[in-house]
Amino acid sequence: MPSTTTTVLLAALAVYVGICSALRFHFERAMRKKFNYPDRESLSRMTNDDAQSILEYIVTREFPYLYKLALQFAIFKVRCQAEGENWREDWQFSLNPPTSPRCLKAIARMNYLHSTYKAAGRISNADFLYTLAVCIMEPIRFMRLYEWRPLNDMEACAIGTFWKSIGDAMQIEYKGYLSRAETGWRDGLDFAEDITAWAKGYEVECMKPAVSNTKPAEQLVELLLFHYPAVMKPFLLEVLTVLMGDRVREAFLWVWFIMWTWRWELADAVNRYPEPGIVAALVAFLGLNARRLVLRFLLPPRFKNFEYFSEPDPTTGRIYHWDYLVHPWYYKPTLWSQWGPMGLMTRLVGGTLPGAHGDMAKGFLTEDIGPWNRMGRGALEMGADEERLRKERVSACPFATRV
Repeated sequence: MPSTTTTVLLAALAVYVGICSALRFHFERAMRKKFNYPDRESLSRMTNDDAQSILEYIVTREFPYLYKLALQFAIFKVRCQAEGENWREDWQFSLNPPTSPRCLKAIARMNYLHSTYKAAGRISNADFLYTLAVCIMEPIRFMRLYEWRPLNDMEACAIGTFWKSIGDAMQIEYKGYLSRAETGWRDGLDFAEDITAWAKGYEVECMKPAVSNTKPAEQLVELLLFHYPAVMKPFLLEVLTVLMGDRVREAFLWVWFIMWTWRWELADAVNRYPEPGIVAALVAFLGLNARRLVLRFLLPPRFKNFEYFSEPDPTTGRIYHWDYLVHPWYYKPTLWSQWGPMGLMTRLVGGTLPGAHGDMAKGFLTEDIGPWNRMGRGALEMGADEERLRKERVSACPFATRV
């Protein structure tokens, strides 16, 4: 028979597990009660304001790490379009109310950065629509497969509703692409289902091997694996390719050239990322499922929101960015950020510490976002677009305002 000590420890563990589980579902129930969307019929009245607030909760409290990872893998998918062009998703409009100045300015900046590519025909409406689609479908898929619980209908609807409103602000056309665009959508779930179905067909048609896909993919992989020892990177790359899936993995090519009569000519093109082995597949899925169980039963929920940005400085209007992979752009250098646990780890692996980028450590203005040759430019164009957005963008349900 088990000893008294063992019995007490097992009882304590059971109580602890019960508390962790109860707290996690308590917060989910509290969110459902707060926004009061109890059934499918009620989702048709979800407002843009509520959708953004629910998404902000997902991003900053409930699933911050996997939501971010899902969007990083969405970048892979966008880059797999042979003729596609990527755009930078800006968290500013995800974390601020839809009609707030910060949100409108962020959308206007994004539209400005896209404008030259759009005018030159380098980004098509289908490219924009597909990018919108992966921002919806990848988080929903990642949470369903890898998180401690899948998104509930209210949360999935919020993602569809939120990104539909962003698509409207970007003036993306849906008619001629999505099957229900003529009749309209019931709610954010209906929109998410429709755009996901279209995107899957678009992937079959456009996600093909191309040399142009390789460089951006390598850059993102380098960022994701930067802090790991070199000896581990080949295996960790295999683990990443498990999450990519075959279609995405096969879209990236290595290109081999030969010297022939004083000219470099294409000799061969092979898959940049070979099919992962069974060990990598097991590590990926066992690791993610172990994480799921630990979160579900052994860790209490997050009690404080993850902060991505500071509030604007009241004097300069500059904003600090508190989250980064490798390069601490716009991260304020402090004693803690340079010599705390993360600072010491960064020093150990040879990473870049906050403050290393000179003036960029002073924070950013929205006008700074984008490539180096566009920093500080576009104020007039952004101002005109902000004015348009003030008139068109609403706090109400986006399905009632534009098809």
